[in-house]
Formats: sequence, structure tokens, C-alpha cells
Amino acid sequence: MIRSLEMFCGAGGLALGLHQAGFEPAALFEWDKNSCENIKANIESGYAGMKNWNVVQADMRLVDYADYSTGIQFVTGGPPCQPFSLGGKHKAHADSRDMFPEAVRAVRELKPQGFIFENVKGLLRKSFASYFNYIILQLTHPEVLAKEGMDWAGHLRLLEEHHTAGSHSGLEYNVVFRLINAADYGVAQQRYRVVIVGFRNDLNVSWSFPHATHSKEALLHAKHGDGSYWEEHGIAKM
Repeated sequence: MIRSLEMFCGAGGLALGLHQAGFEPAALFEWDKNSCENIKANIESGYAGMKNWNVVQADMRLVDYADYSTGIQFVTGGPPCQPFSLGGKHKAHADSRDMFPEAVRAVRELKPQGFIFENVKGLLRKSFASYFNYIILQLTHPEVLAKEGMDWAGHLRLLEEHHTAGSHSGLEYNVVFRLINAADYGVAQQRYRVVIVGFRNDLNVSWSFPHATHSKEALLHAKHGDGSYWEEHGIAKM
């Protein structure tokens, strides 16, 4: 099993998916009380994959990672989407709910082998391009900190200079991201998410996003072409 620490776990959906992929969280942190109680109720009900979960209701800005300083191989989670959602106020870094700085802090302090973060597709909108680049560069070079009094734009310039300098020392991650549609992997709904994955540079890990397993074209062919859809689900052909 891959020992992980989950941030912003919500009702546990990402953690369950990662459990199926071989992850076991040392702790799951979530600020919302109802979400925590929902997970605990599922644990008490004997829901598969959750029985050993340690759910902690906490503000990530106040979490001390000293108790998890060793053995954490991956940091995972979905930082709050409200600052970037198409239906929100679109304030990004100016929104107090932007928790990407805390995601970067967790990576910096825990130094995991890798990390996985997900967020809404609005994160990729044109108006957020510079800030999204800032997030990626922070995750790439989490130990390059802003100088006193420096705003995020100044920190971005500092990170760009460091990134383009060539040879680097200290903690560094190779980071990739992609906009994923859950329907392309067999989920019965259109659900787009930006997935950010990073591996520590010294591990020399080679990785890529998996190929899509489903498509609208394949579904239509299975229904109206060879008819395999109806046979698979035991339904009379329509």
C-alpha cells in the first residue's frame, strides 16, 4: 500500500478512488463538519475501504505536520474549488478560500514522493492563466519562498527566474496536469476536473495520464452498431 495524507477530503470520494489504486491514508483532513460526520457514518456502517480511516476535522492552515513527518509517500486532495468555479465569484488568489498555498506547504514540509491534486475546470480559464502557472511553479519548486513583503506576482517572477536558471538544488518535483472528463473512464456523467500530478525529481519516475477507456462514439456503436451494449447489460435491444 502507498501511505498517503489526504487534504480537503470532502466526503471521501477521491480517497476511495485512491484506495482502489493501492493508497492508504494516514489521515484525512477536512474543515467541514458535515463532511467529516458523513465519512464517520460510512465507517460505522462498515463501508468497504474506509474502516481504518483517521478523519480529522481541521483548518489546514493550522495543521502541524510534525506527527506525519516520516512515512508519507503521497499528498493528495482537492483544494476548495469556489475561488475558481465557473459559478463562483472568480477571485482566485484574492479569495480567502484559496487553499493551494496550503497544498504547497504540505508538499514542502512532508517532502512526499509525489502528490495528486484535483480541481474544477474553471482553474484553466484564461483570466487565471498567470495564477495557475504560479501554482504549478510553486509545486515544482516548493522550497523557493516569497521574500518578505513580496506579493504573489513578485513571487511568480522569482519562481520563473529560478525555474529557467537550469541547474537546481533542493526539493523539486516534475509536475504534469490535464483536464480529465470522468465519462472518458466509465463514469456515467460528464464531470470535468483538472488533475495535477507531481513526482519528486530525484526518483526519476516516468509517468503519464492513462488512456481513456470510454467514448461517446464507442457507446453509440455498442448501442446501434454491434448491439453489444444491450447484451452486456441484459437489456432487450431498443
